[in-house]
Amino acid sequence: MARQRKPADAVQFTRESAERIANVVRAAETTPPSASPLTFDRRVDGRMPKQIRVATFSGVWAVNATKTVTFKFVTETPNTAMVTNLVCGLNPAGSCDVSIAREGTSWFLLQPNLTQLRGYSASGTQVMVLISGNLQFVGTTAC
Repeated sequence: MARQRKPADAVQFTRESAERIANVVRAAETTPPSASPLTFDRRVDGRMPKQIRVATFSGVWAVNATKTVTFKFVTETPNTAMVTNLVCGLNPAGSCDVSIAREGTSWFLLQPNLTQLRGYSASGTQVMVLISGNLQFVGTTAC
């Protein structure tokens, strides 16, 4: 019966096997790496990601004014945000759903739910265009 090998026992190779292993090791040591090592960096490279959310508000909301809105479909707190209205003055009969967006740390009104604003009064609409991730002011039109 053959003796069982123990982990501390020496490994023995034939001369041909040792030369083959040595050639592979030399080739691996002299070949430059084909790619940089894997890294797990932040996906947004330090910038705040842009977000679009749905919220609700009530009461008068003038142009260039801020208002506290409540996020829809959010159960955890905080579920409110201070949002700046750059679109047009709003005065809904009750509460109104709005689309809002975050740029950096600031929230802005994108669009109110116009079906909930039957007969709303507005002084003017500022038209904003999203070009390559940047909001650009285009002009003002009457609502």
